Order: sequence, then C-alpha cells, then structure tokens
Amino acid sequence: MKRIIILGGYGNIGKVVAKDLFSSCKHCEIVIAGSDKKKAEEYASSFNNKRVKGLGVNVKDINKTAEILKGSDVVINCVIYYLNLHIMKACLKAKANYLDLGGLFHMTKKQLKLHKEFKRNNLIAVLGCGSTPGITNIMAAYGSKFFDKLEEIHISFGDKDFTKYNQPFVLPYTMYTLFDEFMLKPAVLTKRKLKFLKPVTGEKEIEFPKPVGKLKGFLTLHSELATFPSSFNLKECTFRVTFNEDFKNKIQFLIKAGFASEKDIKINNIKIKPKDFTARIMNQWLPKTKKINDLEYLKLELKGIKNRKSKNLILYCLTKSKNNIPAGVYNTATPPSIIAQMIYSNKINIKGVLPSEKCINPENFFKELNKRDIIVFKGKK
Repeated sequence: MKRIIILGGYGNIGKVVAKDLFSSCKHCEIVIAGSDKKKAEEYASSFNNKRVKGLGVNVKDINKTAEILKGSDVVINCVIYYLNLHIMKACLKAKANYLDLGGLFHMTKKQLKLHKEFKRNNLIAVLGCGSTPGITNIMAAYGSKFFDKLEEIHISFGDKDFTKYNQPFVLPYTMYTLFDEFMLKPAVLTKRKLKFLKPVTGEKEIEFPKPVGKLKGFLTLHSELATFPSSFNLKECTFRVTFNEDFKNKIQFLIKAGFASEKDIKINNIKIKPKDFTARIMNQWLPKTKKINDLEYLKLELKGIKNRKSKNLILYCLTKSKNNIPAGVYNTATPPSIIAQMIYSNKINIKGVLPSEKCINPENFFKELNKRDIIVFKGKK
C-alpha cells in the first residue's frame, strides 16, 4: 500500500486534500500530520477507516520530521510556505518525494536550489501544486503548445460569491499570505527584465466570463513569476489579484494600524508578534456556513507568434463550490491529491526540484480535474 503523508492535514486545505485522496485512491495509506497531534488524530478518526491515521509532528525539527516521513511515497506540504525548506530537507533525509502549494516567489527561488540534491537521491519535488500556482502553471504549459514563440503570460483570478453569510467578514485564506500579497513588492517581468514594484499598484480592469464580469486587479508577488520567465523564455509576465474595494480597504487598514507587524511587543510580560496574533484571531472569519455557493475563474492571457503572425490565447479554469467547500479551497486542494497520485504511480519520471509546468502532462492533469468538476477551457480573444 502506498503511503502519502499530508503535513497540515487537518487545516483548511489539508482536510480537502485528504478527502480527495480517500475517495480517489483506494490503495493509499493516508497520514494526517500536524503540530497538534490531537487534532490530527481526531480528523483521521473521522474517516473511520484503518488506512487513515493521525500523527503529531514539529516540522521545524528537521531530524525528527525525517524520522516520521520515512517510508512515505509522497509528502504533501500544506503548511505555511515559510517552512517549505525545512520540510524539503526532511524529505531528503527520509528519501521521500515532495510537493507543496507554492513559495510566493522568494521561497520558490530558494527551493529550486535543492534541485541537484533531489535528483541525486532519485526524488522529485514539485513546487506550486495548488490552484495558482498549480493549475495556472499547467495551463501555461498547455497554452505554450499553440505558439511557435510564446512571449507573454498574464495571470489573474476572479470570483463571484452568492453565499449568504452570517458573519461580518469572510477570509478567503490565511492572513499570512494575504498580508504578504499586500505588503511585499510584486515581481513583474518587462522586456525580459524582472522588476519589483510598489505593493498594491498596477491596477487594471480584467474581464471574466459571466457571472463574474469585470473586476479590478492589482499586481502582487506570486510564485509563477519565479519560474515562468525561464520555463517559457518570456518577454513579459504579470500576476494580478482581484479583491473588492471594501475587502482591500480592510486589509490595508490592518496593515497601516500595525496588525501585520513582525516586531515583538510585550503584553503582560509576554512577547508576541502582532502578525501572529492577527493571523490567529482572523481564522475565526474563514467561511462558516452549510450553504457555500460561489465560483472562481483562473485566467491566463498568452501572447506570442504562430506561423510568423501575432497570436493571442485566453485560457480559463472554472471551479464551483462543491459539498460546501468554497471554490478557492476546492481548486487549491484538489491538484495536490492528483499530482501525488501521479508521482507514486510513476506517471512523472523526471527527478529533481521542478515547478509544475515543467513536469506535469497537461492533458492527463486536466482529465483528472474534469472528473472533479474543475474545467479548463479556451476563452474568446
């Protein structure tokens, strides 16, 4: 029986990864692991099946983590990206294959430096296996086949939420990532040169299919910019995130008020980082309702040359909420399950540390997405 371990397996994303693995991989042993052993065991026991187990692990301790990972065919990393290198080093010691949800550019660059070590150990580490990065990367690989020379890729996403919430604020994903997207300088490729611009700039109106329509998006730091320029030899590349104005203003207020500060403050002689406190408090505003009804489009605009003529191509990926799982969670958590199964079944033969656009067969991947009602299609020019 193949052993797949999910680090952060009882978290918002990890839970859905585990559910997909449980339903689609009948011969897998699934290990739910995290810093809270009790939560890991409780979630594992909810499956009421011997092939799902729970374990406690402190991924900051590389040696102890490696001991826990030994014997695993694939390790799926669903913890905060700050710890990606710790987990990769533990995988090397444990001789286990690895995949994650992305490294928000700078971490991705550091992770790629472990390529030779993973290759030497006959292992693969696939970086960026969620929705974006992840589905977007594989869409780009697919789209590149329609060009003799691909020159530009512009990535964005937009959603529409019809859910009736009984809460004043809805958090789409972890505050750590949100703060980074609003505070770190976005990378932009222009004229083949990578530049870092001021945060929350480059606002542009982006058109999505109905019912989403037109949304305003701003440039933000993202993992695709760490790999797309070299993977596709691009001249231009951007990533824009879309949030409504009210949500944008609230996040910016928290930042300006100091709630995202990493500087220690003392409260009753206890040191805490405001950013950690805020992230913990804000978790209460993750979607809590039994009737989630939303959808999300991932969008890629590709430009280049075909038969000596300029060519434009638009690709979309549509995801709708399913089984009370928000669309953005569903399309982030589903790809890791698919890619993990591709790894252990030897459908990915290349070794080393690679972004998903360099090692995943798009057609096979899209077929698996389609089985789960996540649809990739061409848009109108």
